[in-house]
Amino acid sequence: MLTQNVNLTETQAEFIRKCVDSGDYNNASELVREALRLLQAQKDEQQAKLQQLRAELQKGYDAREEGRFITLDTKAKRATYFEDVNRRGQERLLKEANGSPTSTE
Repeated sequence: MLTQNVNLTETQAEFIRKCVDSGDYNNASELVREALRLLQAQKDEQQAKLQQLRAELQKGYDAREEGRFITLDTKAKRATYFEDVNRRGQERLLKEANGSPTSTE
């Protein structure tokens, strides 16, 4: 295993001591390895979410390029559209609450 020296604040060093003294970890190295595993998992999850968001954005760009969009250029059109979205959402929630399968529109 690679040995690496790091500089810690007194607060960080005290936290490590408390974790080791409590028996949660056998030594500081074990704690640091666990912390790095958690950080890597967090970074991986963030990267996956970012990739998913980019894919969804691309779907939107593609839909616009293909003419699959609506224009809500008036207050009345926006109100009607969002009322419809709300109604369909409420219907979907009721179906889910009743155990009925839902389909995506």
